[in-house]
Amino acid sequence: MIEWFCKLIKWQPERDNNYYFGLVLLILSIVSIAFYLIYDAFEPVSFLITFLLCGWGFVLLWKSDNDYRFAITQAKLEELEQEIQETRQYIVSMQLSSRYRRFSRSNRQ
Repeated sequence: MIEWFCKLIKWQPERDNNYYFGLVLLILSIVSIAFYLIYDAFEPVSFLITFLLCGWGFVLLWKSDNDYRFAITQAKLEELEQEIQETRQYIVSMQLSSRYRRFSRSNRQ
């Protein structure tokens, strides 16, 4: 259903479904608060429902954002580890070649 909807409006989501579901829940809770205030229908049960919707949406957004940031950070760390490994290999090869040059010069004399 979600894939069909995305194809229909030609939208490519960049985040997981929890992010967008959390956004929908937050928007729904804000609209319900506005509805309750406009029509003076704010009762304790409606407050509880709105609070739970808002909390659920916020938790979904928070979890999704943390997962997204963790994935980006993990990719950057892997890239840095690769660069460090390449630099180490380069330094070791340079040290070995300089030792070889010193050794070959001392054998010539």
